[in-house]
Amino acid sequence: MARVLASEYKLPSISNWEEHLKAFEAIPSDRIYSSPRADSSAYYYIKSDTPLVLQHIPFCDAWTLPSAHLRGLRLSDIEDQRAWKRSLAELFSK
Repeated sequence: MARVLASEYKLPSISNWEEHLKAFEAIPSDRIYSSPRADSSAYYYIKSDTPLVLQHIPFCDAWTLPSAHLRGLRLSDIEDQRAWKRSLAELFSK
């Protein structure tokens, strides 16, 4: 079960789009949990794997996930997403 911190991950204001994007891209991809939401995705920084602790990343539209989704999130879900990202990166590196 995931715990979500009350504080958000600090990114530059979206009014400075280039800085905002650059700061987001600097976050290691294996430390980001993302899930589709509306016309984009909700992003969370993985502060800790054990226990699972997430911190909302207010990227772009700053979508969030329902609390029930977050409460039910397990480390195995995070590991599945990491494996999927690795295999996708490997596929496109060829």
